[in-house]
Amino acid sequence: MRNVLRLLAIVALGCSVAIPALPAAAATGSNCATPPVTTDPTVPWAQVQLAPQRVWDLTEGAGITVGVVDSGVDATTPQLAGRVLTGKDVINPGNGPANTDCYGHGTFVAGIIAAAPVQGAGFAGVAPQATILPVRAANDANSGSADALAQGIRVAVDGGAQVINVSASTNLPDAQLEAAVDYAEQHNVVVVAAAANGQQQGDPVTYPASYPTVLAVGAVGANGTLASFSETGKYLSLVAPGENVVSIGPGGGGQWQGSGTSYAAPFVAGVAALVRAYHPQLSAAQVRDRLEATADHPGTTMPDPGYGWGTVNPLAAVTAVLPEEGAAGTVVTHLPSIPKPVVPKPDRLAGVLTVLGVLGLIGVGSLTWLCTTIWRPGSRRTWRRRTVRVTGGRTS
Repeated sequence: MRNVLRLLAIVALGCSVAIPALPAAAATGSNCATPPVTTDPTVPWAQVQLAPQRVWDLTEGAGITVGVVDSGVDATTPQLAGRVLTGKDVINPGNGPANTDCYGHGTFVAGIIAAAPVQGAGFAGVAPQATILPVRAANDANSGSADALAQGIRVAVDGGAQVINVSASTNLPDAQLEAAVDYAEQHNVVVVAAAANGQQQGDPVTYPASYPTVLAVGAVGANGTLASFSETGKYLSLVAPGENVVSIGPGGGGQWQGSGTSYAAPFVAGVAALVRAYHPQLSAAQVRDRLEATADHPGTTMPDPGYGWGTVNPLAAVTAVLPEEGAAGTVVTHLPSIPKPVVPKPDRLAGVLTVLGVLGLIGVGSLTWLCTTIWRPGSRRTWRRRTVRVTGGRTS
């Protein structure tokens, strides 16, 4: 059977950070999550509904780096292999690379963003040619801090990320975290953050999701309704699939399934990568506005506290023409080169024959006229004086 991610709604206390738990899989010798081994050949519901493949002929996110501030990302998992950078660990002593992932949460998130299609698996990420920059800011669901998140965002910006996904939260505002978000905005980086899973625990305001330059993402189920755990608030920007969604785990070629706003946010981050690849001239603020303007809007006053501006729409986000963007929103197209028409070389012999043929026809026609009009066999042409009558007079 497929391993199933169990939602653990954790309310962050103080400046700690909440990251939903992964499955209680059988521990290995290193106490890391057991690699997923089961592969489902059917396309998951989230990919069916969002259908990001509709824009892959235009863009698959190539050239865009997405920072994943999380528990690390496994660089060896088949659907991400070759597109995970070394990254950096900001929470453990020594600050080594972050391209490993014992816990699995970061790999699951990165898979939703950028997993490539593979034979036999129905699951693929939103932007399968995007590059992942992993930044480890937590080891598991019980570690992490607002300070680590702030460091992680700065490291991702400095590492060249154009989009940053943060699937973690704290319930208290933090000056360093806010400054890190501002740092990303100053460097033209789109920050996407999970709204968190505490709706049934008092629906507290969470950070960095509620900072004004962050795309805060809630979760919906297959029927389009808001998940019971998804936090709400006037700061909510968008919603995306977050119930029973499928992605990959570390160390194996199979998939896991899980629920949480942690897994809704990377759908939006993936769409942001598609937009940034196809519209490179747009600023981070314009990308945020485009994703909100092109979402499938709820039938309520917007932004709705539960749905924000609606469910992210990859096709509309990439292809819509927004007049307010002006020249910056001009569609970037890569048209195939059109071959020059082949003009045949003139055939001189054919031209000469054509001219001779025309002259021949003229000659035959002239000869016929002469024979039938001027010369008649057995008769002689006689010329008569032409008489012209003029009213009231005579001619001579």
